[in-house]
Amino acid sequence: MSQPLRIGLIGCGGISRAHAHAMQTLGQQMVRVIATCDVDEALAQERARESGAESAFTDWREVLKREDIDAVDLCLPHDLHAEVAIAAAQAGKHILVEKPLATTLEDGWAMVHAAREAGVVLMTAFVERFEAENWRTKQLIDEGWLGAPVLAQLDHLQHVTFPPGHWARERKRLGGGAIASAGCHRLDLLRWFIGEVEWVSAETYYQPERMEGEAAGVVNLQFASGAIATMSISWLSPYRAFYRKLWLEGTEGAVHNWNGFHVFSRKKPEWAEGFVKLELEPVDPFAAEIRHFVQCVREGKEPLTNGEDSLRSQAVAIAANVSEETGCRVRPAELLAQALEKAG
Repeated sequence: MSQPLRIGLIGCGGISRAHAHAMQTLGQQMVRVIATCDVDEALAQERARESGAESAFTDWREVLKREDIDAVDLCLPHDLHAEVAIAAAQAGKHILVEKPLATTLEDGWAMVHAAREAGVVLMTAFVERFEAENWRTKQLIDEGWLGAPVLAQLDHLQHVTFPPGHWARERKRLGGGAIASAGCHRLDLLRWFIGEVEWVSAETYYQPERMEGEAAGVVNLQFASGAIATMSISWLSPYRAFYRKLWLEGTEGAVHNWNGFHVFSRKKPEWAEGFVKLELEPVDPFAAEIRHFVQCVREGKEPLTNGEDSLRSQAVAIAANVSEETGCRVRPAELLAQALEKAG
């Protein structure tokens, strides 16, 4: 039996709870948390107790020194991703990093380059790709039941507030606003479902007393295939529900997730009379995501959300911010090319 992947969990804020719980669910035969780390020692100790880690640190450099750690799971403020990930790669540690990959394309590329040079796995935690309805949507597209994608609408509605002094209130540290921080999940899904994005335009809404970046936004996309899509996000929902809508239409069918997961397809008789509700097996997407990371490390495979792919999703989110600043449509590929040229 393979030895468990030995993890150093760096950053013990909110999202780390989901990561730690998922690793406990997978069991210590697959993955074992050796050490936790946070500048807030109480948080590091709390996550160590929850995950069964033997050590807790306040300096991430101490984690990277440990020879009994194979990989790091980075749940840090966005502006710290690049520095810690690059150092981890140089220390020979495999890297799972929370989304977004980094706050700039230059930093994201530096992470990709460092991982390549060190021969370590770099994976971004785009957990929504591992959710049951999104996985099934991708299957339906790939199997041809929907035909060629034509139009998609993905929404993210949430009530989010940050206390005074919180790092996420700062546009530079967050890497933008709601679009780059949480909307990047939905933009990444659209790339996964439909393909590369040719053009991006965006409109945004600001609430300065809440955060420097946009608190709500609408992003319009046109893909290389000709398909079009809209992603909308709000962190200002007056109710505290967390709701994410999916609607995708193709030349032969459609799917949506209103009150369950539904499909229509002219190519299958039992789905051709109207939308049919499909029962999906429940999945813990965080556990599925971390299982995938472990398998990629063990088998030397490229992750579904590897560094290069994540960089392209990041370019779409950054293009949205450039569009709202300039009032123009923006090509994500051009932004990425400029960043790579600048990085040399």
